[in-house]
Amino acid sequence: MQPPNFSLIIVMLCFWLTFWLVQKFLLKPVGAILAERSRRIEGAEAEWQSKHQEYLDETARLESELEAAAKAAAKVRNDLRQQAVDRRQATLDAARQLANGQLDEAMDALSSDAAAARTDLETRARGLARIFASQLLGREVSQ
Repeated sequence: MQPPNFSLIIVMLCFWLTFWLVQKFLLKPVGAILAERSRRIEGAEAEWQSKHQEYLDETARLESELEAAAKAAAKVRNDLRQQAVDRRQATLDAARQLANGQLDEAMDALSSDAAAARTDLETRARGLARIFASQLLGREVSQ
């Protein structure tokens, strides 16, 4: 009988030793690094999601505040515009009353001036008619 061939055992022993060394010094550390990297990526994604949600919530809050401020500004603008319209209308009414009063005074003055002129014209017309009749008749005409 032949002595057993130890080369197979030595090759198997070298294989298992190499496998153990690769496992211990290469695969486990690289696997741990990859697991840590994956854990950090998941943590960063979770943090990004929470920060993104905070951003969206804050943006919505600011937009609602901006909308409320715009509504308040529009109300103030409309109130001021209405006050200006009311003030303008009051000024126009006062000016219209003043103009109507001055027009009435001018019409009264014109009427009294016209009445005085009419009376003066009637007096002058009678005087002229008397003079004209006197010259036509050749004698003095009484009233």
